[in-house]
Amino acid sequence: MNNTEAMRILLPSDDKTSDFRLGLLLEQAENTLLDYIGRDTLPKRLNDMVVQLAVIMFNRLGNEGEEKREEGGISVSFSSLITEDMKQRLKNYPRKVGAVNAADSEND
Repeated sequence: MNNTEAMRILLPSDDKTSDFRLGLLLEQAENTLLDYIGRDTLPKRLNDMVVQLAVIMFNRLGNEGEEKREEGGISVSFSSLITEDMKQRLKNYPRKVGAVNAADSEND
């Protein structure tokens, strides 16, 4: 099963989001994880985490940049994008030496 199919299983069955949009979310999720661990390629064992993070990103569409919202007496708080349990798992993949500020030295 590929990542797009895995996302389809995790999303509500009536969701009609295009495969292209899901692919963009999966790519963004992978890039976020790569930046977090400071690597150029993602270890295969983290492939399921790409899907997990992409689902979180999907569920946040339209709420980008919000940390908390209150409407009509209902309060909603948003956790960080990479959850604590994900961070615990990512500790098994330490950053490569010299990767701490690698993004700062790249030319656009």
